[in-house]
Amino acid sequence: MKAIYVVSPLTNPFVNLAYEDWMMDQIRDDEILFFLWQNQHTVVIGKNQNAYKECKVAELESAGGKLARRSSGGGAVYHDLGNLNFTFIAPHHRYDLHKQLKVILTALNKLGIEAKFAGRNDIEVDGCKVSGNAFTKRLNNSLHHGTLLVDVKMEDLAKYLNVSKAKMQSKGVDSVRKRVANLKQFNPDLTIPLLIETLKVSFEEVYKTKLTEQLMDTTQYQDRVVMYRSNQWRLNPIEAFEAQVETKFPWGEVQAFFHVKSGTVIESHIYSDAMNPQFIEELKKAWTGIPFEQSAMRNAYTNPEHQEMVEDILSACFHREENA
Repeated sequence: MKAIYVVSPLTNPFVNLAYEDWMMDQIRDDEILFFLWQNQHTVVIGKNQNAYKECKVAELESAGGKLARRSSGGGAVYHDLGNLNFTFIAPHHRYDLHKQLKVILTALNKLGIEAKFAGRNDIEVDGCKVSGNAFTKRLNNSLHHGTLLVDVKMEDLAKYLNVSKAKMQSKGVDSVRKRVANLKQFNPDLTIPLLIETLKVSFEEVYKTKLTEQLMDTTQYQDRVVMYRSNQWRLNPIEAFEAQVETKFPWGEVQAFFHVKSGTVIESHIYSDAMNPQFIEELKKAWTGIPFEQSAMRNAYTNPEHQEMVEDILSACFHREENA
C-alpha cells in the first residue's frame, strides 16, 4: 500500500476543499491519502445545511472571512489558523474508521492529551469537544475528515456561528452545539507544527508504513475551485426558510415572522401591543428586502427614538445561547 502525505501550503477553503474533491477521484486501489490543511477565518457548513441559518454570512464576509460548503454531512464549524484539519481518503476496502481515529487519538496521547471518540462524530477531552468529524463516499472511494482545535479564537467561533433564539423552519440539517475546548488547554506547549509532526509519526506507527510526501498541484483542479467558490454551491442548496420569534419586553409583547430567501427578507410580519403602532409599521417596512442579519436589520431602521426597542427585538432574534 502507498500512503500519500500532503500538507497544504494554502489557507483558502475553496482550494483545500476542491483538492479533497479532486483526490476522491484520483486515489487508486493500492493507495491512501493523509492530508493536513488549514483555513483562515472561515465557516464551513455541511452539504445539507442552510448557510444563513448556521452562519452570520454578511458579518463574516464583511470582516474578510469566507463561507464554504463541504461535500460531507454534519454541522457548521469555524476555522482559523489555530485549527488543523485532517483528511483520510481511501478505496472502500482500505477505509478503516477505527484505524483512522487511532491515528488521531495516538497522536494526542503522545502529546499528553487523553482523548476519546464520543457520540456520532466527535473527539472529546474531559467531556469537551476538541474535534468534529464528517464522512462521505463516492463510487470507489471514501472520505473521513475532521478538525483539531489547537488554539482557535473562541470569541470568533461564537461570533460567526449562528445560534439564534428565533425559531427557524427549513429543510436543512441543523448543527448540534456542544461545549468546545482548545487542545492547548490540556497541553500549553502544543503548537500546530508539533501536532503535524506527531500526526505523521502516529500515522506511520498505526499503518506500519512510511508516508510518501507529495505536493499539491492546484493547476489540476481549478474547475473544482471555481465550483466550491460559487454562490450556487455555497448558498443555494437550502435557500429559503421561515423564522419567527415571540417574546415579551417591559414595553410590550412582540411576535415577528420572516420569510427569508437567499439570505434576504422577502416578507416580514410584526405584531405587538406596544403603545406606538407607528413604530411597528415602520419596522415592518424597514425589515423587508434586506439581509436577514443583525447588523443589516439594525442599520435599516434609523429612528433613534425607538433604537432600544429595535435592539430588544434583534436580541430576541439573534441572541447567542451559552456554550454555543
